[in-house]
Amino acid sequence: MKKKLDDFFKITERGSSISTELIGGATTFATMAYILAYMTWSMSAIPGINLTGVLICTALVTAAACLAMGLYSNTPICLAPVLVIPGLIAGWVADGTATYAQAFGIVAISGIVFILVSLFNLRELFARCLPKNLKIGLAASVGFLIARVGMNSCGLYAATESGLTYGDYHAKSTILGVIGIAICFVLTYVKFNINGREYKIRGALLIGIILTTIIGIPMGVTVLPESIFTIGGFSAIKDVAFQVDIFGALKLSFVPLIMMLLINDFFGTMGSGFALAGKANLLDEDGNFPAFGRVFLVDSCSTLVGSIFGISTVSCFAESASGIESGSRTGLSNVATSFLFLLCCFVSPLFLMIPGAATGAALVVVGISMLETVKDLDFEPIEFLPVAAMWLTTVYMSDYVGGIVIGMFVYMFINIFRALFERDKKYIPSLPVWVMTALMSLYYIF
Repeated sequence: MKKKLDDFFKITERGSSISTELIGGATTFATMAYILAYMTWSMSAIPGINLTGVLICTALVTAAACLAMGLYSNTPICLAPVLVIPGLIAGWVADGTATYAQAFGIVAISGIVFILVSLFNLRELFARCLPKNLKIGLAASVGFLIARVGMNSCGLYAATESGLTYGDYHAKSTILGVIGIAICFVLTYVKFNINGREYKIRGALLIGIILTTIIGIPMGVTVLPESIFTIGGFSAIKDVAFQVDIFGALKLSFVPLIMMLLINDFFGTMGSGFALAGKANLLDEDGNFPAFGRVFLVDSCSTLVGSIFGISTVSCFAESASGIESGSRTGLSNVATSFLFLLCCFVSPLFLMIPGAATGAALVVVGISMLETVKDLDFEPIEFLPVAAMWLTTVYMSDYVGGIVIGMFVYMFINIFRALFERDKKYIPSLPVWVMTALMSLYYIF
C-alpha cells in the first residue's frame, strides 16, 4: 500500500513522506476550517436561508474539490469558496438584483466559461505571459496578504470606517493571538541538535493551533460546544442545493456580474497557483508550473459543482501555504484535507470552536515564511519595479489579484518605454501579453 501511494503521488521523488503529507493536510485543514463559519455568516443575509445546509454544502464541495485537485494534479493546493464573493451573492439576492436560483446560475455560467478557457489551453498561454520575476514574486505577495489576514484574525489590527486601527490589546482574544503567534514561531523555527544532527518539530503549525485552542479555553476565548455532532445536517442540503437556474441567468444585465466572477476566479487562480507552486518548489527552471493546466481545470469544474450546491465561486485557497510550510509536496495532503472536511459534515461544532486567534497565529507565521522565495528574485531596478508595484498594491489594498494587474501594467509601460528610448524591438511585449493586460484591465472595470 505504501509503495503504491509513493509511486502514485511521487512522494519520495519530491522529498516528502506519507506522514509529512498527512500532517500537512491536517494543518491546511485547520487554517481553512474557518470557511465553514465564514460562509454561514456571509449567506445569512439571504432571508430564510438554511444555514446548516450552507455549512454542510460548503464542507461537501470543499472536500470534493480538494480531493479532485490532489488526485488529478498531484499538488498540495486546496480549494474552497472565495472570500468576499459569498457576501456579494447574498447581497444580489437580498436587494432583488437576482433570485436565489439566478444568482447561482450566474456562478454556474462563469464556471462554464472558465472550463472552456481551460479546455482550449488559453490558461497556459496567459500563465506563460507573466514575467518570470512576477511569477517568483507572487509567493511573497500572497505571503503579505496571508500575514495580514492572520493579524486581523488575531485582533492585532481592525478595519473601521476611518481606516485601519490597532486592535484592542486588552482583549483576551488579542492576547491569545499574541500567545499563539509566539507558540507557532517557536515550534516552527526551533531546532534541536542531537548527536550532531539537527531536528525540526514535525507538524509545528498544527500543534500550535491545537495548543492555542486549548489555552483559549480557560481564557474564555475558546467556547466549547454543547454537542460535537452536526444536527439536522443532510436533511438541510435540499434547502440550499440543486436550485441553480442557468437559463434565468442569461440576461444582459447579468453580464458584468458574470465577468466579475470569471476575472476574479481566473487571475486569482493564476496568482495563488504560482505562489503556492513556488513555495512547494514545483516551478521549473523558467518559473513555469507544469501542472498548471490540471489545476485550472479542477478549479473551473469546482466552481460549476459549487453553484449546483448553492456555493459561490470555488478557487485555489492561499491558506494551502500552511500545509506546504509543514512539508506538503504532493496531492496526498489534499486527500487528508478532504477527509477532514467530510468529517465536518458530522462533527462540525468540534472544528468551528477553533478560535480565530489560533488559525490567525498560524497564518502570520505562514505569511512570513513565504517571503523566503524572494531570494530567487532579480533585484535589478527595472526588473524589480513591477514586483514592487505588485507588493505595494497587495499590502495597501489587501488585494493580490489587483496587485498582479498593477504589476503587469508597470511591466508593460517599462518595456514600451525601453523599446522607444533604446530603439530595440526585443523589448516590445508579445501579442499574448498585450491581450492579457487588456483583459486584466477589466478587473477594475467590473
